[in-house]
Formats: sequence, C-alpha cells, structure tokens
Amino acid sequence: MSDKMKLTDYVTEFLQKKGIHDFFGYQGTMIAHLVDSIEHNANTKSHSSYNEQGAAFAACGYAQAKDSCACAYATSGPGAVNLLSGVADAYFDSLPVIFITGQLNTYEYSGIDGLRQQGFQEIDIVSMAKPVTKYAVQIREAQDIVRELNLAWQIANTGRKGPVLIDLPMNIQRGEVSDPVYDMKFSDEETEAAVYNRKDGGNGAAFYREAVDKADSADVAEAVEEILCKLKEAKRPVFMIGHGAAGSGEKILVDIARKHQIPVITSVLARSVLAWDDPLNCGCIGGAYGHRYANMIANAKSDLLVCFGISLCTRQIGTKVHEFARGAQIVRVDIDPYNLQREIHEGREGEKCFCVSAEDVAERLAAAESRISSYGDWLEVCRRIRRELTQVDDETPERYPNRMIAYLSDQLGDTGAVAVDVGQHMVWSYQSFHNKQDQKILFSGGHGAMGYALPAAIGAHYATGKPVACICGDGAFQMNIQELQWVKRENIPVKMVVMNNEALGMIRHLQRDYFDCVYADTSDGSGFSSCDFSDVAKAYGIRAKRIQGEDVENASGEFLEQNGPELLEIMLENGTYAYPKTCLGEPIHNQQPYIPKPIFDELMEI
Repeated sequence: MSDKMKLTDYVTEFLQKKGIHDFFGYQGTMIAHLVDSIEHNANTKSHSSYNEQGAAFAACGYAQAKDSCACAYATSGPGAVNLLSGVADAYFDSLPVIFITGQLNTYEYSGIDGLRQQGFQEIDIVSMAKPVTKYAVQIREAQDIVRELNLAWQIANTGRKGPVLIDLPMNIQRGEVSDPVYDMKFSDEETEAAVYNRKDGGNGAAFYREAVDKADSADVAEAVEEILCKLKEAKRPVFMIGHGAAGSGEKILVDIARKHQIPVITSVLARSVLAWDDPLNCGCIGGAYGHRYANMIANAKSDLLVCFGISLCTRQIGTKVHEFARGAQIVRVDIDPYNLQREIHEGREGEKCFCVSAEDVAERLAAAESRISSYGDWLEVCRRIRRELTQVDDETPERYPNRMIAYLSDQLGDTGAVAVDVGQHMVWSYQSFHNKQDQKILFSGGHGAMGYALPAAIGAHYATGKPVACICGDGAFQMNIQELQWVKRENIPVKMVVMNNEALGMIRHLQRDYFDCVYADTSDGSGFSSCDFSDVAKAYGIRAKRIQGEDVENASGEFLEQNGPELLEIMLENGTYAYPKTCLGEPIHNQQPYIPKPIFDELMEI
C-alpha cells in the first residue's frame, strides 16, 4: 500500500528536510494551499513581505548569508511577476533559491491558441522566468512533482548555482502524491539536458558541452598541476577569489594563502572572504571604483594571477580588457564555461582556462601544497602598497562618506551580516567597511537592484539568527520602504542606515561629467526628491533618528547600541561623489584623484 500525502505538504516537507525552515512570500488565492502547508508543518514558518519583490530579495539575502538554499513564493499573475527582479538577482549572483508560484487550475485552460489570457491573474510565468533561472517548469500532473522537485533541487545546488522556479496550478497544489521521495539523484547528462535544452530547441546541452571543450581542460588534476607549475615559476603571485568559490572552497584557498603568504584580491561579491584588517587582504578589484591598491597590485605589479570563480568582466578589470595585467600569467578556474570565453590576454597569450569547480581544485591543491613556496617578501610589498595608497585616499576631502562608513562599521561589528544597497553608498561600503572575520557583507552584484538591501538583511537575519544591518541611499531605500512593516511586525533586530544626499548621487556624478550638469530626475527640484526617513520609520513604530553628516561620530554610537530595530538617517551634501574612480580610457590602477607622482613612481618601481 503506497503512502499518500497532499502535494503542498510534500513540497514543504521536502524543503524542510533539505534544511529550509523559513519561507518568504505573500499570501494569495492561488498559493494559499502552500502557505497552509507551511503553517501546519511544525518545523517551518512563513514570513510575509509587503511586496513579493521584498520576499524574493529576502530569499537572496538568506541564501547569501547562509551559503545554502532558500525559498520564496508568490501567488499567480502580478504576485509572480513581482518576484522576477529577485529571481534575476539570484541568477546573476549564483544563488540557489527555489521560487514557487501559484497558478490557476489546469482545467481553466481553454486550449485556444492566441488567447491573450486564460483566466483571472493568469500569466505564463514559466516563459518569463526561463531567461533568468536555471530551470523553470509548470506541474500539470500531481505525481510529476516528485521528479521535478528533486530535479529542481539538484539543479539549483550543483554546478554554477542559481534559482529554479516551479509553477503550481491550484488544483495540483491540493492533489495527492504517492510514495514521496526526498533524495532522488540525477546524472550530469540529465541535469544538463534539463538546464540547457530548453534554451536552444533541444540542442542546448550539446552547445554547453562545446563551450566546456573550448576551455584548456575540464580536468581538476590538470588544473592543479598547471597552478603548481606556475606558482613555482612566479615571484609575485596573487590569489583572486570571486563568489564562484563561495563556501568551503574559499576557506581552503584562504588557508593555503595564509600558510604560503600569498596576497588575496577579491571581487565585490567575495568581499567578506577576509576580515578588513587581515594581512592577506589586498582589497577588491574594480574597473571603476575598486581599491587603488588592489587595482595596482593585480594590474601592474603581479606576475601571476590565479583566479578562482571570478568572472574578470569589464566591471572588474576595465573596458580595455586586453590591457589588464599584461605583465602577468593568468590561470582561471571557473565552473561556468561561458565565463571562460571572456578573453583577457589577446589571443589568450599567457592565459590558461579550466572549466572545473573552484572547490574541487582548492581541495586538491591543499593536498599538494608542500610544492608551494612562501612569498613573504612579496606580501610585504603588497602591504606597503596598501598602506601608502590608503593614506592617499584618507587625505582626499571628498571621501568623507567613506570615513563615516569606517566609523559606522565599528558600531555594527556585532552584526552577523550587513546588506548594502546599490548606489554611491555601495562603493563607499565595499571600499571602507571594516568587516570582522565571518561577518558577511551582502551585495546585489550582477543585477545591481536598488531596493535589495532591506529585505536582504531581513533574510540574512533568519539565516544567521543574529542581529543584522543594512546600508542604503535615499533613492534605494524608497524602493522597498514598505518592508519596514515587516521589520516592525516581527521585531527584527536590523540596524538601518540611510545615507541621504537627497539625490541619485551616482547618476548625478555621471550628469556632472557627461551631461553639462543637467541633473534631470536626480536632484531635488529637477524631478527627484526624498522624504524624512526618520519620520517614516517612526510612523511604522520603529525607533529612528536623523543627524547631520558631521555629527556621525558624536551622535550615532549610543543610538546604535540599543536593542531591536532602529533607523539612522544621515544627511549628506547634495554633491557627494565616489572616489577613487577610473576615468574612461585610463589604466585601472591610475584613478582620480590621481596619486601624487612621487608616490606613484616609487610604488611602480618596487
């Protein structure tokens, strides 16, 4: 006699057994059965946002902070569509998130070709989500959920991780599942066919294999041997670590770097790999706004860049790609074969690409680390470059927001994670936030979604069980300001810092340089304005305070020491800017305001 259970009970129990206990979403008719099952499962809890976008970003923050899978849900039609920005965020930043959407009953579909809509709040969310998911499917028969949920889970959590979407018609939700299975395994061929064939008329898996074959090798042992050989020849190696090495891989790589005194440079998304003051920390690379010292070390000083799970896109290495690190050998390790098709050195001279897992390479490299030399003298050169260029930046008056971030980071040192939104404050934060070891800094990287930070911080709280923080600008915070009610309702211990320059500062900077100072839709009086955020927070019942920028050190410390949710609004000048910044066409290690020539020449010579 087979066991039977309600389909949504099975979905909830499946995810609970996989370690997901917190679900983020918004109730609605077409998703009500799933929400009811979450409510009746003693080991799961639903957390309601006030816009489905907030739920999606909360799931992203949860996945980032915990380095594991998350789940968000929404009802059909507008609810499902509201998830899509968060779905895209998870896709571009390789976050394993299971998105579940409700849908009208299957028997309501008419079968009429060309009909614009089958029924109320119906939309083809699967077709809309396919470009920004690893896998998206609608369940049409209840028993299909067993295979599809197991397959979706494996797809989300293996290879280059990312989101999946399962669309559940309402009559399917209330259907029954016989003989539920919780750990079905699929071959690489099966998952590749599921992920890639949908994108190219059934031939996508073949094109994927062709992309893998374009790498120099897809063999872990060959990648490790190449790295060991190049390290033996090198005098100035650098480990470059990206989000593609997240999890145990990055920890192993840091251990290797520490034992052999190899400098580490990260991407923005991997900014938390090392504590701010770690001797190995040589900053994060950035074609426009990266740390001066990271850009100089990687672009002009190193003779070997060993790159683990970092895309080396133009946002990281500048638009003149072939001029990046011309004096260095490059070894690239990336599970995504399409990333490896970005040619860095012209004709790939001095560049080797391996389509393998960074974690697998790290484990094998650790087993062979007796063959790696020590590079203490080179590390000391890098530390000197960091000290001197940090002093150059510290003496730049326009960087006063960076000094605020540095001070505030010390006040937020006990938070488990800090979510940072998109805008100038993002640059100030990844440049100057003094993160502690194991304190995660979360960003919306590839998608660059304003409105991300507040809900992401909420998700991070449920992932870590610790107080959290978010840092926003006035433009970004207004994108999902309604989630203040979520913070109040669940008394979430989140410290919210809003840096209010009453402008969209990054675009205003662009308009100053390229649009003759015509500040259309970016400044007060020209199509943009901001509210009093402290008053808004108080209206939601949240403790809040507004201070002037010059009062940060005197007025913020005691305020942020209180328990529970708080919002600190800091008023800045309209004309704030993010520096250092690379001007178009300049080498990425020669940023504005320019390094004094005697210092620049001296550092380039050592």
